[in-house]
Amino acid sequence: MGKKRVTRQQSAVYIDYSELGTISIDELAQAVFTDVQALKDIYNVSYVTGPRLRIPVTNEYGDELLVTRPGGGGYVSRIDTHHYRPSCKDYDL
Repeated sequence: MGKKRVTRQQSAVYIDYSELGTISIDELAQAVFTDVQALKDIYNVSYVTGPRLRIPVTNEYGDELLVTRPGGGGYVSRIDTHHYRPSCKDYDL
């Protein structure tokens, strides 16, 4: 008997925020932080690889909005993280 392979779908945890309805970005940030802490404390998750967060942007009435660049110009559909992680953490020194 061979080992069962864990597929990418099985190794991911999906957190559904759709039941919250239209919420402020600050409330979403708090909800994400709370759920990440729960993954860590309750489910013993220590590491993740390549996580993604999809945020449907709306106004306070739930109407979809397009995100524009700060100085004007084109629309933004993807941004890279603004979190800084020192490269020395990649090495076991």
